[in-house]
Amino acid sequence: MQKITKMAILVIVDFSDNSYEAAVQAAELAELLHQNLLIVHAINHYTRAYLSENNLDKEWIEESMESLSNGLTRGKEIDIDIVIREGSVYEVISSICKENDILMTAFSLKGKPGLQKFTPEKIMRMIAVCPVPSIVFPRKNCNKFSPMLFPVNLFRGWSKKAITLKHLSEWFGKLVIVVENHSSDKFVSEIERERSRFKEKLSILGIECAYVPYIGQGSFTNQLAYYAKHYKAGLMILMNDEEEESLHFKPAPSDAKIIRSKIGLPVLCVSPFMFAKDE
Repeated sequence: MQKITKMAILVIVDFSDNSYEAAVQAAELAELLHQNLLIVHAINHYTRAYLSENNLDKEWIEESMESLSNGLTRGKEIDIDIVIREGSVYEVISSICKENDILMTAFSLKGKPGLQKFTPEKIMRMIAVCPVPSIVFPRKNCNKFSPMLFPVNLFRGWSKKAITLKHLSEWFGKLVIVVENHSSDKFVSEIERERSRFKEKLSILGIECAYVPYIGQGSFTNQLAYYAKHYKAGLMILMNDEEEESLHFKPAPSDAKIIRSKIGLPVLCVSPFMFAKDE
């Protein structure tokens, strides 16, 4: 993976198991990518209720964030900044991403929700408001993020998706395993044409790719798990369609199922419009 200009990986923290796990794994990724880490706490009604019930003041938040930061930097060469801000987690994530040079936001589904109820459903909603890519770590720790596994329907618009993959290749390497998420005997020549065009586009952008078919037997999630294991993939890329013209990634029910599955890969959720200006 190529060293890139320092930005920050943002982790929203509510002192729960899953936000702690997200911070731990994001610190590992920040060191791997030579980036900074930004840990954030949003003070809202949950925070105020917790402080009141436990007879604590706001200094407890500052001390807890400092303690977390010290633990994350131990043995690592990364810089960590702390932000504590009033507002809902959704407002705070969105505003900080817009105000700062944020590379991505990080979440984890491992561990119990805590102070601000970071359930899987709430994490899906937080991903949807992020104007930058969001990475969701699996229940096990990750030590590699390449090659990328990329499910795609080549009958949908893919020009901006190719540009997005080029950006991601600067972070996670240039090898992409392209998994076609459809299969039909009626459109063999059309899909071959689109596959050839897509492969040529990626080649021009300097990306290596391998293509694997949707077998059409069993669930698509199970097939992704098979290809992830077979190709020893390190990261799953979920990208919403260009036709949606959305600035944010908005996980549909099927996407949420993949994100919350036991495939065992980190899942990067990204909209191609996050990089459209560079096309």
